[in-house]
Amino acid sequence: MRESEDRAQNDAVSVHSTASSSFPGMSFFRNRVLSFGSASHDIAPAASFPGTGPSSSGYTALSTADVPDPSTILGAPRRSGSPAHLHHRHRDHHSATYGALASSTSLSSCATQVQESEKESESPDPLLFSKRRRDRFRAKSRYYLKYYLPVLTWLPHYPVRAALAGDIIAGLTVASFNIPLSLSYARTLCHVPERYGLLGFAFPQLVYAFMGTVPVMITGPEPAISVMIGQAIAPFIYEGNPSPEEVERRAIMYIGLITSFFAFMYLVMGFLRLGFLDSLLSTGFLRGFISAVGIVLTMDTLISSLGLSAIAAMEGIPTASAGRKLGFILTHLKDAHGLTAAIAFTAFGIIIGMRTIRMFFAKKYKFLVYIPDILMIVIFSIIMSYKLDWAGKGAEIVGMVDRPNITMVSPVNSSTFMYMTNILTSAFIIALLGFFQSAVIAKNIFPDPPTNPHLAPPRNPTISTNRELIALGTANLLGMFMFALPSIGGYGRSKANKFAGARTQLSSMVFAFSTIIVAFGLLPLIYYLPRAVLSAVLGLICVALLEELPGDLVAYFKMHAWGDLAMVTIIIAVTLGLSLQLGITLGIVISLVQILKHATKARIQVLARVPGTASTFRNADLPSHDVSEDALSSLEHLPNVLLVRFPEPLSFANSSELQQRLRRLEKYGTMRMHPSLPAMRRGDQNVIMDMEGMDSCDVSAVKVLLAIVEAYRSKGKYVLFVRVPATKKILLLFKRSGLSKLLSYNGHRPAYFESVTEALEALDECVYEIPGHWDEEEEEREIEEIPEPELEPLEEDSVVTDIESSESDSIVDEKTHLKREMV
Repeated sequence: MRESEDRAQNDAVSVHSTASSSFPGMSFFRNRVLSFGSASHDIAPAASFPGTGPSSSGYTALSTADVPDPSTILGAPRRSGSPAHLHHRHRDHHSATYGALASSTSLSSCATQVQESEKESESPDPLLFSKRRRDRFRAKSRYYLKYYLPVLTWLPHYPVRAALAGDIIAGLTVASFNIPLSLSYARTLCHVPERYGLLGFAFPQLVYAFMGTVPVMITGPEPAISVMIGQAIAPFIYEGNPSPEEVERRAIMYIGLITSFFAFMYLVMGFLRLGFLDSLLSTGFLRGFISAVGIVLTMDTLISSLGLSAIAAMEGIPTASAGRKLGFILTHLKDAHGLTAAIAFTAFGIIIGMRTIRMFFAKKYKFLVYIPDILMIVIFSIIMSYKLDWAGKGAEIVGMVDRPNITMVSPVNSSTFMYMTNILTSAFIIALLGFFQSAVIAKNIFPDPPTNPHLAPPRNPTISTNRELIALGTANLLGMFMFALPSIGGYGRSKANKFAGARTQLSSMVFAFSTIIVAFGLLPLIYYLPRAVLSAVLGLICVALLEELPGDLVAYFKMHAWGDLAMVTIIIAVTLGLSLQLGITLGIVISLVQILKHATKARIQVLARVPGTASTFRNADLPSHDVSEDALSSLEHLPNVLLVRFPEPLSFANSSELQQRLRRLEKYGTMRMHPSLPAMRRGDQNVIMDMEGMDSCDVSAVKVLLAIVEAYRSKGKYVLFVRVPATKKILLLFKRSGLSKLLSYNGHRPAYFESVTEALEALDECVYEIPGHWDEEEEEREIEEIPEPELEPLEEDSVVTDIESSESDSIVDEKTHLKREMV
């Protein structure tokens, strides 16, 4: 990614003209530029084109009529008074701005969407502009309340006739297969009674329906997170060979502690606005994480499907690695319970068969989507278990499930707090992965704006990761008092909810109330439900987690994405050989190391001249639009001058190695050579630093620049700065740190230039050999006079006028552009 950005920036590096005169504070640099007789004749101002605005670079390409003169440092023709022929390169961004709109939207649909947006627009509350502080506080409070409770925005404008039927059907459809899944998550994966899985889907989902910003998101226990929770608590709940009742008691306590950790962590991250952290992990890590969870879940599901759970518990297999579990299954196939295996694999075959039928025929026969096949299998298996007495023949059944008893007791107290240290690290990693999963789902399951306007919810608030964190934290805050399984967003069920016709959060309310009805009124009906059927339902989740792995591995191989391929391989290998937690932790550490390495790398570029031109320079390490990969070796480096460019802001993170990299460039002229090789360039050189991309700079970076300038001055060499951003903050920082004084040679003004051409000419004509006169106080006054952009006072009339004018202008512009594209 960084290399592509650098390559795009190199396309604009053709240094021969001045920066735009409309840039704030540019007059300051004109006063700094040395006068070179008729040098201005060689510099043509950048042309101005309608709609493009001022150019911050002002670089132009030199005509091929100019022949380089090797007698000067620059190699430019001697000034003759006739201006050079310059060609301005212009890029029009209007087509890129409206291309997607024009390709997917007709004029009629555009007008319809505009009319709907005009109906939904609201004028600002006049109390926001009141002089009374209390009135302004009340008005802002109402806006803040709607911001964190989106239900107050979409519910008053709910389109009953258009969305009610779809939301109800979608909620019931999702409930039909998620309620049986919740039983599996609780008992099979997390070692707690089934009611705690139902509670994880019930009340936390209601909270999210009020506070969530993703209309079709269904929250609740997730298989990947449930597997990791079960793996994390297994060593502590099975310690000392306890009885089954003691195992349940310990598991319930640990589940409450983990859910409370989810709640507090998400709330803290949301209020600290740390939602940007969802971009830290790579696709390779996410694929490795999902695949590792799928492998572990497959091993656990096979053990329960074969009726080997009791033998596995006696041999300590629940806490073993996935590789050891696979070995246990292969060596104990002869001990499998026949009836249990028959029930599990028959139910699994029916579920996969229905899934395949939907995959091929759902578009033609839409009613297939609404067939609750999992619910039908559950009901049929309960009837068969009762009629044929499967429990008497050795098949395990759910049995009596206690009705949830909501006492609202905090799991965190003086007697349980000591146990938190046992699972603190695991809880942090699991909660972090749950956040990443929910954030990815929020951005992919319902993009903003919606790709299909007909499925867009009414008054849909903008999806915000920070508000999602607060919503999930509040949902788990309620769930922890019930010792419910942690609740996060689920991709499969959210996608199914959307596909079933959901448009608003009302569908998740229907799902939540359906779960509550089952939890408090219908639990006795699942007494004869075989546990093998729950294992078969989990088998479907295993397939969903692993089915994309082969395709992704092939794609990584074709794209030569060796880093992502290695990440997936490492996570899976460590999971199989050691443990799931260690594999995920190792993946996170590798990802963070990659991010830190990328952030702290000093991306300094060395520029070299294109052969046959006088002042056209390109990055010597990366190909550009007019310099191919093979032609990089033919670029000409200027004698006794090192020309470098900073393409990004300088900070403490990426400036620590700046001096070493600059020394390496001076030695080799490129970053592509290993530092163990002998030097390719001899002698000390003058340095010209092009700082156009450095739009910000901190104190640490300034100290590094000071050290660089001092080192070169001690050698009797010059360091010249080109295109320093004309911002008061940067110039005052340079002034007060003493950098400006160091850049003042022989009494001249600081060596700030508007173009690389002028800096090279200053070196060529030995300007600094002649004493100059510099008034330091006058320079500081000129810096203080640089104007800063000011915000106009906020007034109600101006706000309303600006909103109306911008809306009308955008409508006219879109229609005009669309008509032009159609023609």
